[in-house]
Amino acid sequence: MKRFAAVLSFLVVLASIGNAQTILLTTTLSSAVGNTVSSALTTGNMGVISLASATGVSGPMPNTGNVAGLATSNASTYLYVDRELMQVESVNGTFITVARGVGSTSAASHASGALVFVIPAPAVAYWSGGSLQQNARQGSCSRTQEIYLPIIQFSSGIITDCQGGQYVNGDTSQTTRGTFYRLEAPTIGAVSNAAVIGTNSTAVAAELYCTEVRMPYSRLLTGYAPHIGTTGGTDKWIVALYDSGGNLLANSALAGTTVGSGNAWQATAFTSPYYAVGPSQYYACLMSNGTTATIDTVTTGKDDNILTFKSASAGTFGTLPNFTAPTAFNSVSGAYGYLY
Repeated sequence: MKRFAAVLSFLVVLASIGNAQTILLTTTLSSAVGNTVSSALTTGNMGVISLASATGVSGPMPNTGNVAGLATSNASTYLYVDRELMQVESVNGTFITVARGVGSTSAASHASGALVFVIPAPAVAYWSGGSLQQNARQGSCSRTQEIYLPIIQFSSGIITDCQGGQYVNGDTSQTTRGTFYRLEAPTIGAVSNAAVIGTNSTAVAAELYCTEVRMPYSRLLTGYAPHIGTTGGTDKWIVALYDSGGNLLANSALAGTTVGSGNAWQATAFTSPYYAVGPSQYYACLMSNGTTATIDTVTTGKDDNILTFKSASAGTFGTLPNFTAPTAFNSVSGAYGYLY
């Protein structure tokens, strides 16, 4: 704990250099972690945890900054699980030695599969200063001005993102809630998923088709599955996630994925998972490179209580533009689909 506090001022300087935005990496625990009751562990003591992936996780590096009294810079990464912050001390494959319960958090038990945020040391230092850990963010914001997203209040567990120019705060249970299978948008109900749900629509190549998604709570999203119309095959689709202001957040490979059979879900993974803070509004979008595969679109008179958007003209396939969020439902402009 003393060493954690000693280097904060040094790392705050590092955090203020440049304003390139970093989206926090995530992984999961591959085995359960004990708490202070079931073991001899106390806050600040060392422990070993196992991760599904150690991408982006690193231990202390040489003291190249010449901080007096330190053999290393201590600029290691941190791991945030549920409401506990851990400081990485060493990495051996996916087995990570950590200092438990640092940064005014407490060591606690965590289930296997629990979501883990990988946080660079400058982010911890920056968020730990002033009122950033005392009050949830409020008011207007700009994604380009945020060095790290999402923003985490370690002690309260509140995770915040900048969506559509406004700070959106998740609830304190967001990292411990069980995962959902999928979030339909719009809700499909009892209609068969093996038939056209809305209207079978011919795609315009390189246009963007978007459907409003009302996220009820925070979730880690790994992809989007629009529903194919009666005809599939040959064309390639790109899927993407946008915030409430029409700003791109995540997308699948820009080369596109070949569309499957008609009347099926085109489940396509994002190139990187995205932690979507909620409750909040998002848009799930697709772009096609051709006009053969059809889209199962939402039409007037059926699920038209949501917002949908279609770009006014074709762009370039593989280029995903930001857009001005719609204020009304637009028929045959967005697909039925689900986030997962």
